Amino acid sequence: MFCSGKRLLCLALAWVLLAHLHSQVEASSFDCCLRYTKSIIPSKAIVGFTEQLADEACDINAVIFHTKKKLAVCADPKQGWVKRAVRLLRYGSLKDKQSTER
Repeated sequence: MFCSGKRLLCLALAWVLLAHLHSQVEASSFDCCLRYTKSIIPSKAIVGFTEQLADEACDINAVIFHTKKKLAVCADPKQGWVKRAVRLLRYGSLKDKQSTER
C-alpha cells in the first residue's frame, strides 16, 4: 500500500492542527488562576507580579505573585496583604520615597 503525496500532506496537516489545538487548551488552563492561596506570602519572597483580569479567558480577577523560588502564586486582589504587596512592588517602600523627595 503506497500513500499518495496529497494523502500524506493531509495527514501531516491534520497532525499539526491537532497538536496546536492541544497546546492551546493546556496554555489557557495553565495561564489562569482558578483559586487563591490561603497563605500570606512574605513580601521579601516576592520579586514581581502580574495582574489577571476576569474576561473571556479567565474566570477570576487575581494577582499572580512571582517569587524568588520561581513560583507563581495566585492571590485575591481584594485582600489587604495583597494590596500592600502590590503597592510595595509598584512604588517601593515609603522610606525610599521619602529619601528621594528631600
